[in-house]
Amino acid sequence: MLAKTDTILRAITQGCGLLAALFVVLIGILVLINIVSRSLGLFVPGMTEGAGYCMAAAGSLGLAYTFGEHGHIRVSMVIGRLRGRARFAIELWALGLAAVLACYLAYYLARMVYVSHLFEDRSDGSDELLIWIPQAPTAFGFVVFALALVHAVVNGLVSGDLGQGAASDPGKSAGH
Repeated sequence: MLAKTDTILRAITQGCGLLAALFVVLIGILVLINIVSRSLGLFVPGMTEGAGYCMAAAGSLGLAYTFGEHGHIRVSMVIGRLRGRARFAIELWALGLAAVLACYLAYYLARMVYVSHLFEDRSDGSDELLIWIPQAPTAFGFVVFALALVHAVVNGLVSGDLGQGAASDPGKSAGH
């Protein structure tokens, strides 16, 4: 069951990585449009706000992908001195705390999107965009990140190995 979940979660986190890259490219395009339009004396509404929304989406969508690729920075001053069960316990505690915090944030971001949709909130910018539209990718990114963390905790508890967390390659270890 966990192996199948690993495969599905890996595909989802890879998709989030691709979406994050797409949003980074979109930031560049929006900034370029803003520069060109200003040099031509034209006003194109929403470019600055759009780039900000894309930045938030790219950052949150990249979290799960980076976690799956073991790209998050680990401070190993404490755990580097520990071995065996003590190290496993500290790492599991830290991963569990991260999972709880990510779930909390994911819940409230998803709730924010729902409330924005319910009340048809619009952006304060000149484009008056329905604000739930740019909020949704950010919330989705944190939901996937929270799922990846929870999966890693469950996988660690079941297998006793934290190196095979969510969406990881079998050849990589937890220290990468």
